[in-house]
Amino acid sequence: MKKLKSLALIISIISLFSSCYMTKKSESYYGIETASSKKIVYVIDISGSMEGKAETNLQGKVLTTAGSKVGSTVGNKIGGTVGNIISKQTNNQLTKLGKAKKELMPSIRGLAEDSYFTIIVFENGIKRFNKSLVLANNTNKNLAIGYLEKLESGGGTNMGDAIEDAFGLAGAGAKDANANLELDAIFVLGDGDPNEGKYPSPDQILTKVSEWNSAKRVKIHTIGLGEDCNKEFMKKLADQNGGQFVDK
Repeated sequence: MKKLKSLALIISIISLFSSCYMTKKSESYYGIETASSKKIVYVIDISGSMEGKAETNLQGKVLTTAGSKVGSTVGNKIGGTVGNIISKQTNNQLTKLGKAKKELMPSIRGLAEDSYFTIIVFENGIKRFNKSLVLANNTNKNLAIGYLEKLESGGGTNMGDAIEDAFGLAGAGAKDANANLELDAIFVLGDGDPNEGKYPSPDQILTKVSEWNSAKRVKIHTIGLGEDCNKEFMKKLADQNGGQFVDK
């Protein structure tokens, strides 16, 4: 009984410290500075591979294989209820999606309150945290953190449609240097090759982005996660649109 109580206490302490990222503030995202941008869209990959699952397209065809989960090994060694808790917690935090959340939550917390933001996530389809950019006040930041905390992965990699959706928020200024621009920066995070949607290849996406951002006024920063990421494509996407590429 004492041993179980001690382990439960340890888990509680680990949980407390590991959740601190939910309250931290940062003026960067994966080391890319955010303070100079007042209107930001975070485009986040939640395809199956972000949590070690096999990716499937809309028809259920397997697109990539899944990785093993480290937490399961740890949990099995401990065993029982405590082992299951540790296994789940470890898996959640060690996946690429878990790490992406740890980076994104402090970035959102650190946004200036006179700035605007939203989040677009993609797998086979795309979803927005909000239909439009929202003011970065405490209420909207808390809502965004809650939204991110509940995200789970599944499906393929429809990056092209997600980026197109982000440019739908930019206004005419993305193509016309004299028109009003509603978006300063897009942060695109992904761990694999695009394979779904209207633009299922890197070349198609690069071509379309050159049209959507023809005035080159919206910076696109990219973060490539893992060895399976098409880093050449992600670097080109950033380089061609005035942004930075981070290889993680």
